[in-house]
Amino acid sequence: MEGTRLYIRIGVLALMTLGMASAVVVTLFRLHTTPLPASSAPQTADARYYSYETVPAARGEIYDRYSRELVVNRLSRDIGVGAAALKAAENKAEAPPESASRAVLDLLMLCEEAGVGHEDTFPVTLYPYSYIDNDSAEAAQSFRRLSAFLERAGLPAEMTADELMRVMRVRYNIPREWTNDDARRVAGVRYEAELRYEFAREEPYIYIAPYVFARDIPVSLMTRIMERGLPGVTVSNTVTREYRTKYAAHLLGRVGPIFEDEREYYQELGYGLDALVGKDGIERAAEQWLRGASGQKRVETNSEGQVTVETYTREPQAGGHVLSTLDLRLQEAAERALARGIARLRNTATPRDGSEAQGGAAAVIDIKTGDVLAMASYPTFDLSSYMDSYAALLDDPLNPLFNRALSGAYEPGSVFKMCTGIAALEAGAIKANTHMYDRGIYTYYVNVDPNFTPRCLIYPGSHGSVNVAAALKVSCNYFFYEAGRLAGIEKINEYAAALGLGQATGIELDFAESAGVLAGPAYTSANGLRWNPGDTIQSAIGQSYNMFTPLQMAVYTAAIANGGTRYRPHLIKSVMAYDYQRAAYDIRPEVLSELEFTPENIRAIQSGMRMVTQAGGTAYAAFADYEVAVAAKTGTAQTSTAKPDNGVFVAYAPYGDPEIAIAVVVEKGAGGSRAAPIARDIFEAYFSLKERMNGIEP
Repeated sequence: MEGTRLYIRIGVLALMTLGMASAVVVTLFRLHTTPLPASSAPQTADARYYSYETVPAARGEIYDRYSRELVVNRLSRDIGVGAAALKAAENKAEAPPESASRAVLDLLMLCEEAGVGHEDTFPVTLYPYSYIDNDSAEAAQSFRRLSAFLERAGLPAEMTADELMRVMRVRYNIPREWTNDDARRVAGVRYEAELRYEFAREEPYIYIAPYVFARDIPVSLMTRIMERGLPGVTVSNTVTREYRTKYAAHLLGRVGPIFEDEREYYQELGYGLDALVGKDGIERAAEQWLRGASGQKRVETNSEGQVTVETYTREPQAGGHVLSTLDLRLQEAAERALARGIARLRNTATPRDGSEAQGGAAAVIDIKTGDVLAMASYPTFDLSSYMDSYAALLDDPLNPLFNRALSGAYEPGSVFKMCTGIAALEAGAIKANTHMYDRGIYTYYVNVDPNFTPRCLIYPGSHGSVNVAAALKVSCNYFFYEAGRLAGIEKINEYAAALGLGQATGIELDFAESAGVLAGPAYTSANGLRWNPGDTIQSAIGQSYNMFTPLQMAVYTAAIANGGTRYRPHLIKSVMAYDYQRAAYDIRPEVLSELEFTPENIRAIQSGMRMVTQAGGTAYAAFADYEVAVAAKTGTAQTSTAKPDNGVFVAYAPYGDPEIAIAVVVEKGAGGSRAAPIARDIFEAYFSLKERMNGIEP
């Protein structure tokens, strides 16, 4: 019996010992892995502070179709400021209360001496204090963040800027004898750092990086900061985006910080609040492949505010590389041709010749795949200096940030006549050999409205008797008024939609794409307007409410060139893993619609387009001596009686075996024939480059 009791006592004692040991282990583990709020941090020399940080993955790079570098990564040195470490230094028993703010002021002075700016979104001006007065999206973002900060801090939302600064001086132990400007600058930095820290404390499952005070600093500044050993300040090696071309700015896009209204979306995807994400262009469209998967590290900081240990708890996984459909050399040629062509028009004698030409756009696509080979918008900008020139870009009346090729919608003018012709032919309203005599004035509706007598541009002259091909050659309005009336708006719009007009193309940059407008009863009804019979014949020549993007017009032209097959345009060709060992994503040509035209009908349209560049055609002057057979159509889009017309031009080549289609728009260009030389320059560049690249596989 006594032996049994002894065994029981030993067993109980062993269990108690094991339980206490387990409790100690669990407690130590929690202390070791949980970030401590600064207010409850132990005030001993051996105190340790722990936090978790997101480790951004190396972002994938962007190349053209021949693997030429467009956007790559470059080693960068960034300065980070951590609120927890600042608090640790501030709360250290032997340290003066202003020690943390003193470290921040020292950092500011070092950066000022080196000519390095820093991120500061605190929406209060330097002394005399007032809230910033700016209606930009960035300003709105700053005020949203301030409101969240005040709410978390239990401060009234209606505080004046002076009242807020008095609170900030106390909150951050900023000495009274410091200047008002120094107080504001230090408060701005500590405010930024605290915003990140508070997010991390309130939402422990969202791991975020520290406040990035400045990016891409010079080595000399990094050395001076490290020599000072400033508490709460870290210098880390990261990567930054480097643009290897000054072209394609509207297509490549840029990266930037997450805005407040994007926060929830990106947090659900596991992003840290200081992550850089694609804001536009391919950077945004391919974000899911370029970004990779962020890692996580555990950071240990001592009571001095110095980082002592960094341990990776999850390794970052690099993003994939994007191979775009662009041909960089052709993109360069397209942008230069557009700039030269518009400058040439500006130097002409009168507005009727295009001397008031402003912006413009050009889109170039592969007819057999839908690949976007080039897409230019004028004026443009340089991505490498975007932040430095941002204010000037916003202030430019020509709006160089606007992607006219994708977001601009323009009346097509006479380039729409191919669609009207196809609709009338396929509906049986006319035949390829149907001739009409151009009477100059179209009087069909004169009994309904005596004032409605639209005229052919050649009036008081006449184009004589023309069929559909000849009418395209000379751009006879009279012929297409009648063809459009006979076909009817429903049939015209049936083919327009199938050819991709007045609807989004489906390109990857859908967030920036305008759908345009397809004129018709559906549009007028949706907008509280009335569709009249006269609207049909205006629509038939590309006027009325029709508004299309240059990319849509290029897709439309390509579909006509290949007999009715319309492809989805693409800017992303494939995505490769970061080590280039495997393809992560591969785009194949995608047919969106396939029209079965009567061979005789589509040949008549194609033949008419070929005649446009031959003797007597509206684009003959631009292509008279050109050795490649080009099919085209000019368009003069009337914007209003007070402004010069826009110039619109579409074309494809070679005529017998089409390879590329081009659409060009010049705002106030005075006519499509004046935009034609721009397209010729692009064709010349394409066929010249093709010779040089012969045998090189994309």
